[in-house]
Amino acid sequence: MKERRKDFSVFRKNENIKYLDYAATTFMPDQVIERWVDYQQNIGVSCNRGNGILSDLAEQEYKNSKINILNFFNADDDYDLIFGKNATECLNIVAYSLEEKIKRGDILLMGPYEHHSNILPWEKVARETGACLVQLPLLETGEINYDFFDSLEKNRIKVISISMISNINANAIDYDWIIKAKRECDALIILDASQMVGHRRLECKKINADVYVMSAHKMYGPKNIAAAIVKKQLIEEMNPILVGGGMVWNSLGAVPRWQSGSRKFEAGTFDVGLICAWAESCDYLKKIGMDAVSESDKKIWTYVSNRLDKSVFSVIPGANVFSSMVSFVVNSFHPHDVTELAILHNFEIRTGHMCAQGALEQLGYKSICRLSWGIGSDISDIEAFVCLVEEEIING
Repeated sequence: MKERRKDFSVFRKNENIKYLDYAATTFMPDQVIERWVDYQQNIGVSCNRGNGILSDLAEQEYKNSKINILNFFNADDDYDLIFGKNATECLNIVAYSLEEKIKRGDILLMGPYEHHSNILPWEKVARETGACLVQLPLLETGEINYDFFDSLEKNRIKVISISMISNINANAIDYDWIIKAKRECDALIILDASQMVGHRRLECKKINADVYVMSAHKMYGPKNIAAAIVKKQLIEEMNPILVGGGMVWNSLGAVPRWQSGSRKFEAGTFDVGLICAWAESCDYLKKIGMDAVSESDKKIWTYVSNRLDKSVFSVIPGANVFSSMVSFVVNSFHPHDVTELAILHNFEIRTGHMCAQGALEQLGYKSICRLSWGIGSDISDIEAFVCLVEEEIING
């Protein structure tokens, strides 16, 4: 995928940068940026906010882009999109809009690797409703202990919200367990797909979860736009969190009425150009092929896992064979010192608790380092970083 760096102006203008932080954010290829600019230059207005030629064009672009995004995730017909600024906002919207369905004593079941964005909203819902927040435990290997599920009272489980791929070590959810859980309890299945969408094919209908959440900037789209892909039937049962603007049908009388479907979550003006650009990033990935992206990730992971296991690195356990990242600590180096070393040599990596302090605590760490890759990466980027750290320790 190294040859694809030419698709990105940020790489062309920063040739010395060795970017290994794709799990945090990906860059936009030229065609995605151009799609956003084209919308601003030629349409420039939002949809459902006026009448006339430009408003009609905006609405058509909005509808076409939604269809494109839904088709990319095999989510047409049964699902619709609830947009937000980022996955964090979308997870908050989903949690709070379902709060009235949660009762005292209900179980909200979380995965052990959850990002703060997929644990803190549910913690708040649990406090306010009297529900019980429960997390699946980890095994010593770093794998999820799915057997724990069988010890729970199934009739009390109302929500299962879990990351499809961990942002700590790329541990991937067991799809067979999701199917089993959906069969054995009457719970809403909510999947955080943020770390998956830029690396693997997501088939919403095949998995048949109720909600999927992701950000466009994790899949070569723009920042400030994300979505929850939600079953249409469930959307009708959800209550809007933000009110006013275009989500209102009628504000007269004691009880205002909202728009139907996903439109009741569109309070205020938003940038349709961002949605168009996101649809363009779907086209970019389709042209490359998600299977090709996954295969490239797998080749890099195979090399990285073998290379780091034979050096001064200690790899965080629990990774999946199709990993698009590796987390580690360096013997005798604090993670923040590793970051400083990386910065001095034009590497961009990630260090810290990865917004998942609970999971790291279970694994016995306070802070770790993470390398993540994607379109524009190859093995030489990883090798250069590993050699740098090894040389520094040997010469240090």
